Amino acid sequence: MKKVTLAVLTIALSLFLVSLACSKGPQPPQLIYPEDGAILLNLPFTWSTVPEAENYLFEIATDQVFASVILDEVLTNTTYQIQNTEIFQTGITMYYWHVYSGDGKGWGDASETWMFTITSGGKF
Repeated sequence: MKKVTLAVLTIALSLFLVSLACSKGPQPPQLIYPEDGAILLNLPFTWSTVPEAENYLFEIATDQVFASVILDEVLTNTTYQIQNTEIFQTGITMYYWHVYSGDGKGWGDASETWMFTITSGGKF
């Protein structure tokens, strides 16, 4: 009886772990452009396509841990061109960006975070 109970618990735990792994969103995209540490000159942000992704969450923050997000856009394509440069704050020249992939079940992990620099008080 103990072997049967142990086998049932093992199977149940395995199914639970598989369901947790499956409920997470798709893999993160790979960032392409601008390169990490770039000086931004009104260039589009670009990342790789993730086959399972239905959309992407693009974020820019003033800190590496994204506690101060200044831009977040849900997109269906793999590029983003900043239209409103007023989001950039006077005196802050370093910003960070990353992208999440989503599949309708949720967002996957964030891509790696890259930094970029702007000059002239946020004006391109």
